[in-house]
Amino acid sequence: MSTAVPPSTIKISGPLTRGDLLLLLYWFSDTNRVPEVVGIQGLSRLTRLSLILGDELGLRRTIDPFFEYHRTPAGGIASADVWSELLALRAYQVLKPLPSDEPMPPEEIEERRYLLEHHIPAHERSHYPLPTYFERDVLTNKGTFFAAKREDQTIQRWIAVFKTTPGLNQLPLSDLTARALPLLGAHAAR
Repeated sequence: MSTAVPPSTIKISGPLTRGDLLLLLYWFSDTNRVPEVVGIQGLSRLTRLSLILGDELGLRRTIDPFFEYHRTPAGGIASADVWSELLALRAYQVLKPLPSDEPMPPEEIEERRYLLEHHIPAHERSHYPLPTYFERDVLTNKGTFFAAKREDQTIQRWIAVFKTTPGLNQLPLSDLTARALPLLGAHAAR
């Protein structure tokens, strides 16, 4: 039996899936579209954005199961579910990591190590790479199609919430953390 990250269904109609949520976050974070792509930098930022905007969309009630989030010892927020979904979208060639010369920020390393040590089974850890350099993912043509199709089908309130992504994406990670931490509540393991 394969221990690879299980594929996630990308739906073009029907309820919003976890993959749809991340696709729309990337879609709305790309404020300039091509040729200049902004994207979302790093898993830490993506995790906080998914918690903040997912809560505003009421996805705790509509997606079963929704992402599980954890407080890290250094005061961060980590989610193995968000990491798995990100890897699945890469496997579908919907997202593509851009090469970067920036070193990994300490929060990014700390949060991924925390996930590897506490929330990802030892036999699956090889499927969750800990990059040497900072990762920034962008939508591919396939991802742009799915995100645009989903945007067409998304109700107006959802679109209004997703349009706040570029502004949130510009905030420092500490500000994003401050906004996301109160949303963890009883749902986070300490």
